[in-house]
Amino acid sequence: MFGRFFRMPRRFLRGSYARLTLTVLALACGVAQVTADDLAGRETLRAFVEIIDTVAGRAALQVSAGEGALFAEDVAKTIAAVPGVELVVPVVSSTAFMADGSGELLTVQGMDIANKKAAAVYELSDEERGLDDPKLFLADAIVIPHAFADRRGIKLGDSFNIDTPGGQHHVSVRGMLDPHGLARVYGGNLLLMDLGNAQDMFGRAGFVNRVDVVVERDGDVQRVADAIAAVLPQGLHVERPSQRKADLQTVMRAFQVLLWALGLLGLVGSFLIAFNSLATLFEGRAWQLGVLRAIGVRPRVMWQELLKESVLLGAAGVVVGIPLGIGLAVMLLPMITTAAALNSKLATPHAQLIVQPASLALAAGLGLGAALLAAALPAWRATRVGMAQTMRGRGVEQQGISATSRWAIRAAVAVAIGVTVLLQSATGVAIWGLVATGLIAVGTSLAARPLLDLIRRPLLTGFRLLAGPTGELAIKNITQNPRRAALTVAMLGVGLAVVFWLWMVAHSFQSSVVDAVSGAMRADLVVSSSHIESGFLEAPVSDELVSELKQIAGTIEAVGERGADWQFGGGPITIDAYDPAYFTSPEFGQWPLMGRGLPDLWQIVARGEGAVVSSNFARNLHVQVGDTITLDSPSGPLALQVVGVVTHFASPRGTVEMSRDVYKRMWRDGKITRAFVRTDPKADMAAVRAAIAQRLGRTYNLRILSAAEIVEYFASQVRRGFAGVYILAVLVLSVVLVGMADTLAAGVIERTREIGAVRVVGVRRRYVRRMVLMEGLVLGIVGLALAAVAGLALGTLWVDATFPALLGWVLELHVPYEQAGVVILLTVAVCVLAALAPARRAAALEPAVALRYE
Repeated sequence: MFGRFFRMPRRFLRGSYARLTLTVLALACGVAQVTADDLAGRETLRAFVEIIDTVAGRAALQVSAGEGALFAEDVAKTIAAVPGVELVVPVVSSTAFMADGSGELLTVQGMDIANKKAAAVYELSDEERGLDDPKLFLADAIVIPHAFADRRGIKLGDSFNIDTPGGQHHVSVRGMLDPHGLARVYGGNLLLMDLGNAQDMFGRAGFVNRVDVVVERDGDVQRVADAIAAVLPQGLHVERPSQRKADLQTVMRAFQVLLWALGLLGLVGSFLIAFNSLATLFEGRAWQLGVLRAIGVRPRVMWQELLKESVLLGAAGVVVGIPLGIGLAVMLLPMITTAAALNSKLATPHAQLIVQPASLALAAGLGLGAALLAAALPAWRATRVGMAQTMRGRGVEQQGISATSRWAIRAAVAVAIGVTVLLQSATGVAIWGLVATGLIAVGTSLAARPLLDLIRRPLLTGFRLLAGPTGELAIKNITQNPRRAALTVAMLGVGLAVVFWLWMVAHSFQSSVVDAVSGAMRADLVVSSSHIESGFLEAPVSDELVSELKQIAGTIEAVGERGADWQFGGGPITIDAYDPAYFTSPEFGQWPLMGRGLPDLWQIVARGEGAVVSSNFARNLHVQVGDTITLDSPSGPLALQVVGVVTHFASPRGTVEMSRDVYKRMWRDGKITRAFVRTDPKADMAAVRAAIAQRLGRTYNLRILSAAEIVEYFASQVRRGFAGVYILAVLVLSVVLVGMADTLAAGVIERTREIGAVRVVGVRRRYVRRMVLMEGLVLGIVGLALAAVAGLALGTLWVDATFPALLGWVLELHVPYEQAGVVILLTVAVCVLAALAPARRAAALEPAVALRYE
């Protein structure tokens, strides 16, 4: 049945397999990009969501004062008395690091491990020894998963050192967790401790930072949550783990949308190559199609048979592209997971690629759809031409729609682009930016032919002067088939515009961060933990470090900074608190002020009477200078007047800068993230740095950087986040190589007789070879010009509007001239490389054979 259905398409394709190989490869590249982007995006979301689900266990509700803030353990008793509550589990959650030089991150969970009901909430068990061994309550006792112990070669009773915010601690392994529940997440990097020991090591006696609540089986979770909220002290709030999951899914879906946009634009390039190739193929069959028309085959039947050919090509592209996409997803997954973790300031999960049938079905459907769409118009055009015209039209480009209709379509697309860009600016909704992105890609494709018509005469004149008759002939060959040349230029324009766009966003992000951090961190030395707790944020250390730094010889002043995530306005923000001296001493630096603030704004912030907010906070939360914001701190509401707006990159949703004196009092947090040190101008900087490392480095496991080095650190984090851009750029350039080679090869085959005639009149082989190489070079240069305009338009749209709407970051536009130069050189090289094989074939044609070619 299958063989009969595809019998005629297979016969038609039988003589064109070699010619259509490049088309199949182009479709395979598009399918591969869609497959990889969707698989990696789904797995990244799944990995983060799994952590939230597993950490919460059976708990339906969680009570906290924010991200890690401490509150009295007695609150758990109040919650337990609420009707409908089955069990409450007070928890101290924190992070530590292996002190063996590896810096491996460990998640700490402190709880009443002797409470079997509490352990069951998280599926924690030790079948060999149980969790009620008296040794588990020793001050240094910990329980670790078997997976972590096996990987590290740790045995029961072994001891090792860990780095904590208060310095190094010695711990001993007193139990092993079976691979269930909480013991499976974080790659097995879990330290389970008794609650009292965790309070002593990571917090304060009598204080916790989370209470997990199990609701009775038939209880109404929302009703219980409302009842708990009614009895909680000020500064505490109750939420479902599912809400945290929903917040995370919102961020992760923004990443998925970005990946889908990239995948679809990559597929557009593959579509243009397939359209070009199939149009050339169908036009080359003008005589055969005319014969079929003459013997009575209806146009509709012929159109359907030609579409079946595209289905076979699309299926071949899917068969090749899906395995390629799975391999690409394996490469991209760590990069995308890292980018998501950096954006959300989360620990990077251990994600392993799971091939989802839905992703494969999506990629296969889009690949087959692209092939069908690519064939629909050329097939319709080939089967609707009159029989006499068809018989005469062998090797001649068929007439398309009228020039008036083409310009009407271009005008409609231009108007649609303008409308969607205006809607994006007016509403701040990312979907309009995504629609505008797709329309710009369509507009770029439609602009290719007018661009060729515009530069045709200057190209003829220029190449006649530069390269003589060979150059003139190359330009005439291009303009003889304007549709095919325009499609090649469109493919180059769209593909390279995507590369320019991505690099413009990445470069704008990096340059904006560098500009902001260079102004904010001008201290001589920046001291922090050498461990990264989550995303790009260093692990906190005790603020006693600031006092100890002041005692180092050669130090004039030291101030502390505490960066902490918090909730405001229904979502996450960052609080960035500095010691008052930071705001009153410009030598430490200041985040760049945007617009005008209130008079003496830095003194107001230093006194704790106001705050400055980041530009994305002002944009996302609709706040302006002079407004008052109220933060729900663990000690009660804190009202602060907004005295200025600055450029800041601590949080994608927004950042509030305040005095650390206020923060420490209201949040009861005695830790800092970084310390800024000013040294005596007469002191030897290297000697001061060495003294800090010798005296305090071992205690706190410090990283000591200069101002230039901390700026480079943040720039490197941006580069980590955009590392996948380079792989996508290589994939796009591969599609360009395939598309260019396909176009030039088709042109040589179609002009075989003309090339033979040229050879008969005495033109040497090297001039024929040079002619084809010039065609590739001209098409590449024109495509680059189109890509530069489209890429600049896409980059400006995304930097100014779509990227802030999608992910929250507010950026300054920076054009990546260096990367653009690299793309130009690579494109020229790729175009010349793609032209080599067709050029050799053209030069190798024997005149007598070429003249007999049909």
